[in-house]
Amino acid sequence: MGMAASQARYLALTARKTNTEYEGQQINQERTALANQSADAFNQYLALEVPTAPSTQDYTTIQYTYQDGNVEEAIESMTELADANSDYNYLVTHYHYSDVFTGVRNTKINPQVRTGYETNTNTIAGANVTQDGANFQINGYTVNPYDENNVEQKSRYDVLSDQIAAVKTIDKNNLGVYTDDQNVMHFVDMSTLAAGTDATDYSIDATATPQYIGNTELTKYEPGKDKTLDLSLEQIRKDNPDDPIATAENIYTYESYGRTYFVTEDELMASANSSMNAANPSEYQANLNTYYAEAIKTKISSTDKAFVEFDDTGRMTSINYENSTATYTVQTETVTDQAAYQDAMNQYEYDKAVYEKAVEDINAKTEIIQEEDRTLELRLKQLDTEQDALQTEMEAVAKVIEKNIEMTFKTFSS
Repeated sequence: MGMAASQARYLALTARKTNTEYEGQQINQERTALANQSADAFNQYLALEVPTAPSTQDYTTIQYTYQDGNVEEAIESMTELADANSDYNYLVTHYHYSDVFTGVRNTKINPQVRTGYETNTNTIAGANVTQDGANFQINGYTVNPYDENNVEQKSRYDVLSDQIAAVKTIDKNNLGVYTDDQNVMHFVDMSTLAAGTDATDYSIDATATPQYIGNTELTKYEPGKDKTLDLSLEQIRKDNPDDPIATAENIYTYESYGRTYFVTEDELMASANSSMNAANPSEYQANLNTYYAEAIKTKISSTDKAFVEFDDTGRMTSINYENSTATYTVQTETVTDQAAYQDAMNQYEYDKAVYEKAVEDINAKTEIIQEEDRTLELRLKQLDTEQDALQTEMEAVAKVIEKNIEMTFKTFSS
């Protein structure tokens, strides 16, 4: 039994040693994979391009300017003429900025156009109130009794009475109606009518008209009433010849932040009728073109032949154009394009943040790899220690087995 037990123990130790060797091989493979990941991270680090801060020198140029009356003119570019002579030696592009009255188109998103019927209260002069038998006439139109069963009359009466409280106070049995040539419907109190006597007349248009953009009231544009508006519309039409406003007859205006805008009635109604929300038709409307005119700072440039003189340092000192007898003294200054420099600096700050984030990510990834490698290394040392212990124990068990065999064989030989 002792020999069998020793043999079984030896086999168990052998199996365990084999397992530890296999586990050690697996750990070495994992460490090799981690080493490859670490190399990849290092290569990513090497591939990063370190951003460079922009220099103001890269955005600084020499600017030539001269004074032409009250206008400061600047030289944009110069090209030496192939046939340079004593009269003209350069082709010069020069420019200045001026306020130019310009018609501008804007697009208003979801304009929230609200429509309604235009109503008015007018006093009809007695001379325009006449009577022919039982029938009264106002401005030549016969006044008929109001018919509540007439759908058109009733619909206009309902709107009119909602907007003008005085209409509701008129007894419907005394209410008279007539429609003029513009399809405007008029309502009067027949009980107060008398030939030759002034009469109060309440009117309502036949169709809905635009009244508001959002909470801003619209006003019908009347040509010739305001010279400033006339000039503005004229400029708008000149600068936007292909837009509907260039030929539109019915135009409205509205005020917003101190600026007067123009818009066509057709486009207003198109937006008002475009909403798919029946419960709130002033929402989710189609975009609306609006127009205004004002002086806008504009770059005005031209290109001319000129005779240009330079000093000993190569800088321009004077210029004389072919279409002028004036010789202008040129001023030289260095100009930095601050906007372009700031854009470059903003890009640098962004690139820098991206670079630093990439470095942090690589460092974090490397730290994780190193931590995993340290854990595997510690486990490998534990396996190595276990291997040594197993080897020592196996050698001891082997000696016991050898001694048992020796004792067994000696017993049979004696």
